[in-house]
Amino acid sequence: MVTPVLETWIPVFIFLFGLAIGSFLNVCIYRIPLPDVSVHSPRRSFCPACNKTISTYDNIPILSYLLLRGKCRHCGAPISVLYPLVELATAGLFLVMYYRFGLTLEFLLAFVFVAILVPIFVIDAQHYIIPNVLIVTGLILGFGIVCAISYQRSDVWYLLIRLIGAIAGGSALWLVAVIGSAVLRKKAMGGGDIKLMALIGLFLGAWPELAMVIGFSAFSGAIVGTTLIVSGVKSRESPIPYGPFLAGAAVLVLLWGDSLWRLYLQSVGWH
Repeated sequence: MVTPVLETWIPVFIFLFGLAIGSFLNVCIYRIPLPDVSVHSPRRSFCPACNKTISTYDNIPILSYLLLRGKCRHCGAPISVLYPLVELATAGLFLVMYYRFGLTLEFLLAFVFVAILVPIFVIDAQHYIIPNVLIVTGLILGFGIVCAISYQRSDVWYLLIRLIGAIAGGSALWLVAVIGSAVLRKKAMGGGDIKLMALIGLFLGAWPELAMVIGFSAFSGAIVGTTLIVSGVKSRESPIPYGPFLAGAAVLVLLWGDSLWRLYLQSVGWH
């Protein structure tokens, strides 16, 4: 039984835990695309500009960035504002997930899902790649937690619908990629996007979640892409990564998909 005092402090712990995880995700975001470093080596964080090891007291999420005024203590090089933004976004999402799912296996599933999607979002936006290590890690952990939830509920359908979702998600985007490439006469979508959609299907299920993810991602991608082209930031020939739109849509459906689907059904007169 959760006492009132503990119930008050749990959201604080969740938020602080989210900041810590966000700090680790920043390491993943920076290191995974690089060929000469790994997430676990070197063990200590370092400044990308001067390669000096960052002290523990300079590596406190949000606080260190503010105290250092966004600059390296050793060389004065600017620290990207992306670092505190990732930490805040992760902590905020964890807090919303706690209020949405409570301390349950569903929360654990959502935690893993978001912890995989955040670095995918940023890495694809920066480097136009979706690293296989993130997809494989997500598939393994997601499958294990989905199996645990299915066992807890004594509901094999819960497991089956997510396996169907993984297959349907990857197949649907593969079909879109094939048709798009034939129409545009050039590569319309990367293999990483297809694998990401399979991952999303595993975590969210098949219908109507996949339809909402595809719809929201296509709509937001079209708006952002058109805006970038009209403003001159991008040309019609410039590649625009689709992974961030898939990841953003997946988080939206994860947290508010049920409500959005009910709202849609009411709007079209289905009850």
